Amino acid sequence: MIAEKGWFELPIPVGVVSSGASESRASVILYDGMEKVVKNESLVIIRNRNGGDVLAVCRGGKGLNENVKTSSFSPGVAYAKTGKVPSSVKEFYIFNLEIIGAVGADGIQQNKFIIAPTSIVEMFTHEDDPMKYLGKSDLKIGHYWAEPRWKVPVLKQYINYHIGIFGVTGSGKSYLARYEVIPLLRRAGYSIIVMDWKGSDYAPYFDNTIPLDSIKVDNSTVIRYFNHLTKNFGYLGREDNPVSAAVERALRTTEWRGKPPQEARELIYMQAKSILQQQASTGSKGREMSLFWQNRLDAAFELITEEEVERFLGTIEPWQILTQAKDKGLVVVDMSKGEKEQKLAVFYSIARYLKRLMERKQRLDVALVIDEGPQYAPWQPRGLERDTTDLIIELCALGRSYGLSIVILSQGMAGEIGLNAAVRRNLNTQFIGRIHPLDFEEAQKLAASYYISPETLLTLPEGHFYFLGRMNPSPTPLLISFQIDKQARE
Repeated sequence: MIAEKGWFELPIPVGVVSSGASESRASVILYDGMEKVVKNESLVIIRNRNGGDVLAVCRGGKGLNENVKTSSFSPGVAYAKTGKVPSSVKEFYIFNLEIIGAVGADGIQQNKFIIAPTSIVEMFTHEDDPMKYLGKSDLKIGHYWAEPRWKVPVLKQYINYHIGIFGVTGSGKSYLARYEVIPLLRRAGYSIIVMDWKGSDYAPYFDNTIPLDSIKVDNSTVIRYFNHLTKNFGYLGREDNPVSAAVERALRTTEWRGKPPQEARELIYMQAKSILQQQASTGSKGREMSLFWQNRLDAAFELITEEEVERFLGTIEPWQILTQAKDKGLVVVDMSKGEKEQKLAVFYSIARYLKRLMERKQRLDVALVIDEGPQYAPWQPRGLERDTTDLIIELCALGRSYGLSIVILSQGMAGEIGLNAAVRRNLNTQFIGRIHPLDFEEAQKLAASYYISPETLLTLPEGHFYFLGRMNPSPTPLLISFQIDKQARE
């Protein structure tokens, strides 16, 4: 019977398959007393009387008793009204069985046989490791929620099909990324660049960090930022923008980086002014145009202050960041001291460099970890967000061929709190922790497919995530967990 600590010494029968089973769905009627042993998300194996063994997971349990059905009045209901316990003779317990697959010599395969009613269902215990049925893999992530010794295998070939980590604040997504996903990527041979939006989730835990303001942003990205800041230098809705073109040319032809902010700003301004004067002198309305352009330039530089220029005085090139990641294995960009638009500009510059390398057919074997994903690719992007959103989509498309894995963390899945839909469609592996109530509709979609109740997703404990998608050898999501470092938490 039950050994100490509530476990059986060997795999044990817990019930039989009920009527109505198919090759992909079934339910189990539990033996008497097994309702105290079998839990939601317990892994079981079905000894199919039609041939072979089928791996499955218990979800959506119910307790039924004909004596106390509330849809109609019965003697049992009348008995309950008196405050006494009705008979439990007609009481039984069932679980839906979400089929993982048929157990084969090389791992899990699609089950082709109808699961016969009355087939015996057995539950795994400490003495066995059901993860071995998912196939051989040197890469593991976390462990199955019920047993720390059951390490969950990962399919390495799908890492560059991109990863999404979703969960509200306190769900443990940063811990999952820091202690499980990043080490997994390193073991798989990936160098890692982490974009730490707040500067508190990764920068304090790794040695190789780069502050935001020390990074050189390419001139085209700087002019994008200035255009956004000045409302396109007053040329809203017009493609012809001589003032913006002059400032961009000044950025390219002036040695302004590495200088004090006041001097750098003055150099850019004077060079742009000279360029505009030269252009005006060759036109038919030279003096009139010169004054008009000068006014636009002066108005813009009231907004392009020394503080704004100081954001872009860094000298570390994107190629140097990649080189550090390759040499050290991981580099963290600490973005804590920048405004949002500056952060987006730095990200855009780094990401665009990676894109150019892939366009030249260069394999990267790099993972780009993007914390606070909706800051870069929100539901409805505007301004620089539109540029970063489009760039992330392009990186995802190229990354599948050239070894770039995009890892995005987000508090929300969809809508105003979530990621842009086009970006999320590219994340072919997902880890879903406790979700926000605004994501209830997304939870319902998941529930309809895998018997996972929306209420379960709303109440998952910290550090518990459903693992689903291409990297998961199981076609149905697996509930995984991991050991959170208490000292790191403090």
